[in-house]
Amino acid sequence: MFRVAIITSLYKAEKYLKSFLDNITKQTVFDQCGLYLINGNSPENEYEIVAPYVRKYDNIYYQVLKEDPGIYGCWNLAIERSDSEYITNANVDDRLFPSCIEKHINLLDQEQDIDVAYCYNFESHVPNTDPMMLRGTQRLFSTNEFSVENMLIGNLPHNHPVWRRSLHDQFGYFNTEDYVSASDWDFNLRCAIGGVNMKLIHEVLGVYYKNPEGVSTKAENMERNLEEVDVIRQKYQQTVQQQ
Repeated sequence: MFRVAIITSLYKAEKYLKSFLDNITKQTVFDQCGLYLINGNSPENEYEIVAPYVRKYDNIYYQVLKEDPGIYGCWNLAIERSDSEYITNANVDDRLFPSCIEKHINLLDQEQDIDVAYCYNFESHVPNTDPMMLRGTQRLFSTNEFSVENMLIGNLPHNHPVWRRSLHDQFGYFNTEDYVSASDWDFNLRCAIGGVNMKLIHEVLGVYYKNPEGVSTKAENMERNLEEVDVIRQKYQQTVQQQ
């Protein structure tokens, strides 16, 4: 049993994948992690890139699906396949500092009343940015201290939080029927309104790539994405008002 399941969806990921694998395998606690790579029937040849890493590391699992269930369908499948105490998602186009996962699980180990840990991230517009080459003057991606009110403004844990597996027993999995790009926010709001405590680590531990081709950032998807945001915000604002 691994301490942490790292769940990653792959689709048209060739140009990011080697850099991603080089980065994620440098995590200081990678030997305590299981990396679950779920390929959503991508038309590219990710396997040629993944294969050497699968041979080298016995904690990397790679699966190709016959149909693409979307990012959150891949995440759900990876969670079901794993049995770790903690879970984190690692997006193939984002990058982590080497101690990122270790510092997140240390917080959760030490503070049993916290169920989700998240951190500050640099924001990059350059693909495959090496976090070790960045400096403190780099733009930070906006986030804030945890509260239900702040969670209604935006998805505070954002791109690579670490959370306790037990949350899925209580609050279910990621909603793949109603949302394409904001199901992680929906899940985090379910947890927050349900009484879950989350905590911000006051340290920059990752790099968020504002990918112009990303599911949540692609220009042609903006109308749909904004509709999802409006639906989710109104839904949970009503829930808070009724409590």
